[in-house]
Amino acid sequence: MADIVDLYLETGDFYEAVKQSGLPTHVAHLKLIKSGCLKIQDKIQYGSRTAKLGGLAEELFQKYVPEATDANRYFKKNNPVYDFWFEGLTIDVKYSSLHKKKNGNSHHWQFRTNGNQDFIVAFLERESGLELTNPYILLIPMQFIEDKKELHVSPSGPWFQNLKVEGEELQPLLKEYAALREEE
Repeated sequence: MADIVDLYLETGDFYEAVKQSGLPTHVAHLKLIKSGCLKIQDKIQYGSRTAKLGGLAEELFQKYVPEATDANRYFKKNNPVYDFWFEGLTIDVKYSSLHKKKNGNSHHWQFRTNGNQDFIVAFLERESGLELTNPYILLIPMQFIEDKKELHVSPSGPWFQNLKVEGEELQPLLKEYAALREEE
């Protein structure tokens, strides 16, 4: 029996890889999620709510930075924990729902920050229930993050106030960072 990850990478089709592998769909799906190689569209169509929103965030990033290479699509399994490669930079795309305190007076976002990527691009839900409709976007250089576990972002805090960008700014800013790297 061929490895589901190899079949998926070879065929590029979730259902075809499952059929060829002979595995039950859920077993194959779990193995592909663990491998990190599911394509954005497959995450959106077949993934959990969290995987779906993460996949939609990656799709939105690709819209704003069309020249970025989808690492999950073009690189081998067991790829380092980043989603895109752009002119020598590695970028991990995150999504966070808005988390409100029970008293309703304050809210925040949170997402994991582990990995060796150069940047995190975080798409933050603007209002509860809006998901990726007009999200806030943060461009975070990993050099700013000391504790690489999880980041809590509040609207009044420095992460949000200083690193928020518009979607149209992502590609030009990343190009500037890439150009700096070339000068080194």
